[in-house]
This record gives sequence, structure tokens and C-alpha cells, in this order.
Amino acid sequence: MNRSFSEPQLQSKPGVLFIFFSQFYKLLRALGPVLLFFIIKGPKTGYTTQIVLGIAVALLLLLGFSVLSFYRFKFHIDYKNSEFVLQKGVFSTELISIPFSKIQQVYFKRSLLQRVIGVYSVVIDTAGSSGQEINIKALSEAKAKDLQRVLMDAVNENNQDIEAEPSAGIAEDKNTSSTIWNHKLSPLALLKLGLTSNYFRGVWLILIFVGSIYQQLGDFDLVQSDQYKEGLKGYLDSYSKPIELFILTALVFVGVFLIGMLISCVEIFIKYFDLNLTQTKESLELEMGLKTNTKISLKPRRVQLLRVVTNPIQKRLNLQETQIALASSQDNLSKTKISIPGLERMQIERVKRFLFSHPMRPGRVFKPAFILYIRLLILASLPLILTAIVASFLVPNYMVEILSILFIIFGMLIIPYQYYWYRALSLEITPEFIIRRKGVWNQKTEIIELFKLQSVTVDQPVWYKKRQLYNYTFHTAGGDISFPLTSHKMQQYINYALYRVAINKQSWM
Repeated sequence: MNRSFSEPQLQSKPGVLFIFFSQFYKLLRALGPVLLFFIIKGPKTGYTTQIVLGIAVALLLLLGFSVLSFYRFKFHIDYKNSEFVLQKGVFSTELISIPFSKIQQVYFKRSLLQRVIGVYSVVIDTAGSSGQEINIKALSEAKAKDLQRVLMDAVNENNQDIEAEPSAGIAEDKNTSSTIWNHKLSPLALLKLGLTSNYFRGVWLILIFVGSIYQQLGDFDLVQSDQYKEGLKGYLDSYSKPIELFILTALVFVGVFLIGMLISCVEIFIKYFDLNLTQTKESLELEMGLKTNTKISLKPRRVQLLRVVTNPIQKRLNLQETQIALASSQDNLSKTKISIPGLERMQIERVKRFLFSHPMRPGRVFKPAFILYIRLLILASLPLILTAIVASFLVPNYMVEILSILFIIFGMLIIPYQYYWYRALSLEITPEFIIRRKGVWNQKTEIIELFKLQSVTVDQPVWYKKRQLYNYTFHTAGGDISFPLTSHKMQQYINYALYRVAINKQSWM
């Protein structure tokens, strides 16, 4: 008798619709400038029939591609070789085999389109040099949950080192009966997060959007560059007085900043809508998202690195964000993290107690050498020096005013900011943990359990030898953390940490 999923499987039949609409959306994005041109200019007279016929042919070809893609996408579990196998590709066949030993977890994702069609994405997260993850995007709910359960049971049977974890990485309804504590992110908390984080992300998105639209309009001669420049010049001439120009600039900046904050609020609401974090006896179950609904389960052994992020305003509101990195081929926590925002201090401590094998105790704290502050000042001054050089060629008559502004920026902003950033940077080594703290506004605490440490890189450039200073980088399977310009006295603690790693018998993954 064949075991479940031992034979090649297709996705659910509604997957054809999902593939079609996904490809149609990509086509619309690729042809955006052309469509914008036709919307503004309108099609030429006499070409309406050809345009309609072309659209119909393109849609038929897209439908044919979707059907072929659906039938060429097959997956199965190879129990004999202990691996998950995926075959896909329309014009060329790609065969992907993922050994059970590299499968970290299996979880669900659902976009708005998938919810309308009634299908689930099953994501198989892996650890390895390729950094590859498998995403089966169109399975029915029953088939998706069945695949998740069967695959993780097979993985656990293969990984004999994982004991007492019969269903690692699975978010099943049976865990809800053993709920220890639960946290739901309310709409008010989402609003607080939107107003207190990512201040300039929305502004940056606005600038990118406006610049992109202007460039596309210019490419199709929908905006005349000369007219634009003349209009801008006339507008600035009408505000010739410095105070008027300053007030106008301030109003524009405030307006763009407020719109940016609104965009940030909307983005956070969509990303973290209905966030629900539940601790059971065996795992942390996380579900969140409006546009893309994600269900994921976190086991302590899968967690490699933990980061806690907050800022002064969020600290007053008792809001913190936890970022958790699982084993991955990526060396950067920002690329591999699972973010859980809006947690209170008490909930952060609960998460730590569950994920970590030992309680956190005080250790030896190290600070970087003062020369790091000097280096930070030099690097931060380079853009100002470049600005002064450019200004000397473009507006030599205003050099006194420009240099005054640059000196004010350097003295009142750069010097104090870099000093506080330097003071905030520290590394603490305890008998069980390595903890790095940094940040002036966005204050970050990164924590690694010693037994999950993979290696330590010690770097000493030639110009550091006289001062006996070193740069250290701590490597884990979920990301790296580095600490610069530290005294040689730290070396004995690094050796002690590596000794603790060597004698520890706990499984790091």
C-alpha cells in the first residue's frame, strides 16, 4: 500500500485560475507605461479592432500557459531517499529535491486572491547553501493540512536527534486545547505601531512613486521637460523672499511626511492585521496578515537568533517588536526574520522563557574603543564635504551661507548622534548567551544562545595591531552579528564561549 503523497501530485484544480490571474497581474505591471500612454493619449482611430484582437490573443496565450504550468507542476514525497521532490517548468523542466534533514518547517500563506479562489500556499522552509524555499501555491485546505502533517511526520522520523517533538513546525487545531497564553494585536495597537515606526519609509515610497511616474510620462512625451522647468522657475520666483521659500518648503515637507505616516499605517495594518500569537506546550503559533495571511509555528530548537526592537515612543507605549531568525542560508537577520510587533514587555519575557533553554543572567559587558567614534565622525562628514565641493562650483557666491548650514548640521546633528550611537553599542557575554545592544532611536537587542553558535571570525587589520584591537563576527545558522574595535581582553571570553559550545550536547537545530 502506497504511503500518502508517495505518488506525483498536482495542485488543486482552482490552481489554474490562480496561475492565470497571477500571470495576468505580472503582465499588467510589465506593460504599465504602455497602458498609461494609451489611457492618456487614447488609441489611434481605426486601430480599435486590432487592439481588441491583440488583447484577446494575449489572454488566450496566457490561459494556455497557465494550463501547461498547472499540469507541469508536480510534487511528491520520496520516502526511500528521505526527500521532498518538486518538478516544475513549462518550456524547461526543473527538478528540486529537498532532503528531510534540511526542512525547517512547513507553514501556510494565503493572499487575497487565494482566499477568493479557496486555495492555500504551503511553504516548505529549508536551510542550505542555495537558500531555496518551496512554495506550492494552490492546494485545497484539506490537502494542504494533510501535506503539512505527513511531511513533518516523515521529517521527524528521519531526524532521530529530534526527540519529544512529534509534529515540529505544524500549526494544528489540536494545540489550541493546550494554550498557555494568547496575544492578539488590536486595531488600536496597529494604529500606534503605524504612527510610531517607519517614519520615512512612507515618504521614500512617495518619492519613488512620483519619480517613477514622471519618468514614465517623460518617456512617452506626455510631459514636456521645458514646460516643467519654466513652470517650476515661475513658481519659485513668486516666492522670492527667503522666509516665504522656507515656509513653503516646510509646508511641503510636513505634508509629505503626514502622507508618509498614513502610508506606513496602511502598510502595517495590511501586513499585521488580526495578528494572533499563541503559546502552547510545544510551540509558538503565529497567524497574521490581510493581503497575505500567514500561519507559522515556531519551535525553540528551530530558533537561532532573537532580536527585540523598540524606540523611545514605543517604549512609553509599552510596545516592542520581536524578530526571530530560523536556520537559513542567509547571513543577514533582516532577510530571514519572522517579525512579531506590538508585544508588551511581559509578553517579550514569556517569549524568551519559552524559546531559550536557560534563564538570562548578567555577564561581562564590552564596549568598543573610542577610535570607533572618530571613524564614525569622519565617515559621516564625507557627504558634507562632497556637498561643499559641488556647491563651490555651482554657487560660489553662496559659499558662506552653505558652509554655515553644513557646520550647523555637523555640530548639532552628526556629532551628538554618532556619540550616542557609539555609547549605545555594547556586547555582553554570559555563561549561556551573547547579547549585542545598539541603536539611538531604533534600539535593538540581539540574543544568541551559546550552544547555537556556529563559529567566530576574528579580524585584525594592520592598522589595529598597535592598539591591539579586533573585530568579531559571531555566526549562527540564522544570521550573523558583528562587534567592531574591541580590546584583546575580550579574547579569553570568546574562548570560554567556544568551550561552552564544544562541551554542550544540546542540538542546535
